[in-house]
Amino acid sequence: MRRLRSFALVVAVSAVILPAAAARAGDPITLYGSGWGHGLGLSQWGAYGLAKQGWSSSKILRHFYSGTDVGQATDPPSDIRVALASGEDKIHLTAEAGPVRLSIGQPVGGKLVGKIPAGETWIVRVANGAYEVHDAAGGVVGGATWGGESSDLFATFADHGARVTVPEGGATYNRGVLEFNLTSCAGGCALRLILRVPFEEYLLGIGEVPSSWPMEALRAQAVAARSFALYKIRKYGVQDSCNCHLTDGSNDQVYIGWDKEGGTDGHRWVKAVRSTSGTIVSYKGAVALTVFTASDGGHTEDLNVQWGTPLSAYPYLAGVCDPGDFTPANPWSDWSRQFSNDDLTTALLPFTGHIGAVTGFGAIERGVSGRIATAVVRGADADASITGSELRSALSLPDDRVWIDADKNVLGPIRTKYDALMCRPGLPTSPSKTVPGGSRQLFRSGAIYRNGRVDVTVWLKGALFDEYVAVGGAPGTLGLPVADPVNVAKARGRTCPSGCSRADFDHGRIYWKGGVGAFALWGDVLAFYVEHGGAEGALGFPTSRVQPAGDGRRSASFEHGTITCSNGGSCHLS
Repeated sequence: MRRLRSFALVVAVSAVILPAAAARAGDPITLYGSGWGHGLGLSQWGAYGLAKQGWSSSKILRHFYSGTDVGQATDPPSDIRVALASGEDKIHLTAEAGPVRLSIGQPVGGKLVGKIPAGETWIVRVANGAYEVHDAAGGVVGGATWGGESSDLFATFADHGARVTVPEGGATYNRGVLEFNLTSCAGGCALRLILRVPFEEYLLGIGEVPSSWPMEALRAQAVAARSFALYKIRKYGVQDSCNCHLTDGSNDQVYIGWDKEGGTDGHRWVKAVRSTSGTIVSYKGAVALTVFTASDGGHTEDLNVQWGTPLSAYPYLAGVCDPGDFTPANPWSDWSRQFSNDDLTTALLPFTGHIGAVTGFGAIERGVSGRIATAVVRGADADASITGSELRSALSLPDDRVWIDADKNVLGPIRTKYDALMCRPGLPTSPSKTVPGGSRQLFRSGAIYRNGRVDVTVWLKGALFDEYVAVGGAPGTLGLPVADPVNVAKARGRTCPSGCSRADFDHGRIYWKGGVGAFALWGDVLAFYVEHGGAEGALGFPTSRVQPAGDGRRSASFEHGTITCSNGGSCHLS
């Protein structure tokens, strides 16, 4: 499902400003991205991953649509009208598993035009403002035209178990009734094809995700699809532009009829639909607008950033962390596209105007997911601002969650940790970097470190992180973290009114206490401190890191004393 044309383009962006990497004029520019689609609402690959983790369909839906309820719809519609084709001069109908009956005026009780025998293909054309039906041999059925602009043609098949394949619709249909309309007759008439189908049966033909996916992901998709269709029906009714409630493509949601339920593992999709019969997502008692995207790259975006519609209008379409999207099966977790300056100049011209040869990008404003809200395009003659959606459209990008000339995608064990933290470190501010013994990636709040020696990944933030960086970080004296920071007071059953914690590393520790600060200890000073009870002992918390004390000595001060160690390794308290 994609953007609805009825949304207003009112910009109300809540984002962070991040500079783009500089590029030398003439160098190709690489965009590193994750995700595929508009990044709003339910992520289909996210639902897949979360179902694999044991999440129920209801939990998945309530996560992606914040603050919503999942329950039974009241007064659901009996039927839905789905536009399959429009503006055609002819439409082919192939009967399968039984004959297809053509009639004028109404599907049942209308004037019979003819019956397409199973296995034959007939063609409906426009002739002199009416329908002209050609049989398999090319002959005109009945030797005349039928109906007209105010008298529709119908094809019925479902009542006796037959199916009909329509290449112009791109699918085979086994449910409902096909309705032909004549449109634009002032200019010679064109054919439009509508499927009229019972509302719940319509859902059996939704082709948005593979039927082999985990059942809870399928159930979530079925409920989202049902909710979206019901929202459109109640919001807009039958739309004059198409004489339909929805279209069968990605502008609404993909409908492929029999090809879905009769395709590979189709019985599983049928089970998902029927086991959720009547279930919808609602917000404050009204059906929710359950838009969805293929892959969100790990975080969905706020509605106002992507579509310009105020988030207050649909508060459940706020961006959320998605700990399911990074799954090995998802091909959209990590991708890149490279462009020359000439490519960018040509592609961006409709959005930037004539600014000269594009040389790179300037300030970038991002939404909560990291998707680009606006970006400055630098030209040889002038600068211009474009939106992330415009950038995605101009360059045919899978998504606008992209980093320019710096691969800040969060991957591997660091991504696993990031997801487990529900994205709390914030947006990445650096690429992943190899450090002695592992790797490190910086975020708006601290950094995540991977220690390959002990197979752990740790998030450091706040005062602990600042002290770690101050003593050299991973290449420094302490080495890499070996465990998540611990709450010292909680671990020992003691009280720290302003908080206290400890982080352990390959070659040392950092202690922090509110009102005192964070200080690193290592070597014989740390060993002596631990022998004397550490932070729980008489010395209390450190008030300095290890410092040279002259003559090769080392010392550190504490709340209630000082440890000094000689060059020979002996230590004493003072």
